[in-house]
Amino acid sequence: MSESMAGSESPRSIRDYHKGKSGSLSGGGPQKVADSQQQTIMDKYKDYRRVVNEKMAEPEIRKYKSKLDARLGFCLLICLITIATILGIYGFMNLRIHDELVTYVNRTHQIAKELKLAMDANYPMHNETIVDENGRRWMTVEELEYDAYLLEKTHSTLWCLFWWNLGLALFLVPIVLLVHYKYVEGNGFKLVYRIIMGVCLLFLVAQFLYLIHPILWGAAKFPSMLDRLLMESNPRDEYQLVEFEHKYACEFAPHELLVEHRLAEPCIPKMKNSLMPTYTVFLLMFIDLFPFAFAIFTYAWSACMKNHKHVKKARNEANSVKKRVPLTMRQSNNSNGGLNRSTKLVM
Repeated sequence: MSESMAGSESPRSIRDYHKGKSGSLSGGGPQKVADSQQQTIMDKYKDYRRVVNEKMAEPEIRKYKSKLDARLGFCLLICLITIATILGIYGFMNLRIHDELVTYVNRTHQIAKELKLAMDANYPMHNETIVDENGRRWMTVEELEYDAYLLEKTHSTLWCLFWWNLGLALFLVPIVLLVHYKYVEGNGFKLVYRIIMGVCLLFLVAQFLYLIHPILWGAAKFPSMLDRLLMESNPRDEYQLVEFEHKYACEFAPHELLVEHRLAEPCIPKMKNSLMPTYTVFLLMFIDLFPFAFAIFTYAWSACMKNHKHVKKARNEANSVKKRVPLTMRQSNNSNGGLNRSTKLVM
């Protein structure tokens, strides 16, 4: 009886394991397994792409450093030589007028001090240039002191920057040649070379500040300063003005007809031609910042610009033109050779 009952006892039904409301399977089944496998594959693919991108980024950075090592030295050298050349040209041009102008300002300053001590009625009492009842403009002692300071500061800074640029250019010549022709190699030399490049870039940053003040400030101020000192304001050193006229073969107040027929030349425009114009200072500032722009452009070109579709198209067209040019030259040479042979046969 017991054996028959044990034999007739049925095993546990599926319902005991999966208690769903509708009686269907609630464990997820094959769909959930497939989703988890797909998620695992996607994670592995993302990890693989991340590793590949990191490995690709390392050669790109390495290429950028090698390009910068090979090109930045020449860029710095050319910029330093160009800046030194421009500063030297205008420095020598400024020498022609600088000493006489400083002497004139100092003498005028002495006259202004004497007027101030004498308490002349026409002299300003409050350190500000004023216009008297006769319409004459009077300069103060402090104003003339600042004029003398700006002249000296600009002149000395110009020549100081000239010698620094020339010295750094001469120092860089052998180093850049050693790197270019690979006479010296190794990580130690590369480190020293990059330190030197960094020092030169820091010098360019400092030079940019000096180009703003006093070079650019002086270039903007000097033309109006000449008009004020020599033509518009008082006091004036008439003896020094006569010396200017004799030395530069000009006149401070020539007649218009004489100037029109080129029988007389005004002094002020002639003296202003010896000053450094503001556009030249802006050019110097652009050259000074060019190595930084060059380094940024080199990185941008390696990182994204060269792979842009328009750049790629232009590069492919340029390469196709380069390939066509030797072919056309070869064909023209062959045709010319055939003509020469035919002419020889005829002759």
